[in-house]
Amino acid sequence: MRFHLSMKKGDFTMAVLTILGCVMLAAGPVQAGAIDVFHADSLAGPMKSLKAAFEAGNPGVTVNLVSGRSQELAERILNGDACDVFAPSAPSAIDKGLIGKKVKGIDKEAAAWSVVFSANEMVLIIAKGNPLGIRKVIDLAGEKVRFTRVTGEKDLATKRTIDFVRNVATLEGKPDLAQGIIDRAAVDPAKPHTVPQTIADVVSGKADAGVVYYSAAVADKEKLEILRFPAMVNLSGEIRNAATVPATAKDPATAVKFVRLLISDEGKALLEATGQPPIAPPIFNGNVPAGLK
Repeated sequence: MRFHLSMKKGDFTMAVLTILGCVMLAAGPVQAGAIDVFHADSLAGPMKSLKAAFEAGNPGVTVNLVSGRSQELAERILNGDACDVFAPSAPSAIDKGLIGKKVKGIDKEAAAWSVVFSANEMVLIIAKGNPLGIRKVIDLAGEKVRFTRVTGEKDLATKRTIDFVRNVATLEGKPDLAQGIIDRAAVDPAKPHTVPQTIADVVSGKADAGVVYYSAAVADKEKLEILRFPAMVNLSGEIRNAATVPATAKDPATAVKFVRLLISDEGKALLEATGQPPIAPPIFNGNVPAGLK
């Protein structure tokens, strides 16, 4: 015996869609996808913790972290690179670098707002065990000390490192030694030296000491020694981290949720634990989404 199934084209299409719908419901909610977070090198440690917390609280969402120099990341956004959250190591990278400027190829301002969520400070990192007995910045003037630092005109840590060395050398009563210490580190304009490279130099033994952000040093605290200095000289009053959701965001709603985590109690605790004292209350600028205030 044979059975013949007769169905009109429209009825067949509806049946397929119904079956697919049932399958999707049985499988659970649709995966939300991924967001791209551009962040300053100094935020690498904190962002790893924030990524884990956000993904745990938002099943189906993947946070892709893109680390780099703040100004260069801002330039990528202006050139049209997709970025859901931008977190530089200076509010100016958003307020002056993106707000009021158009993204290449689209008639949109690169950003409309910013929120300052944490601070940082400059520290001296030295080889594990401190074999040379370095206790002060002026100890870096010793003949045997190999010093490394961040270089490159587009890296905010370059000027901050120089200011830090001068500040501390003055506090220690030897301001005349500062420039000599600064000049010990090789500078090649064609090969800018980053925060991660500076840390790698000390960890690997290529250098005896270097200057980086506290949060970056904390991320590798098991591999090196960290010397902190008073607030009057460590630039903690000047260094601020900010965030925004740029015009090139693929998923603005999820991106705003990530920024909300940065300023939440959970986010503040994670920032504190990773060397980034939170700014409380956060500082808002521009047309900030209502859900963040």
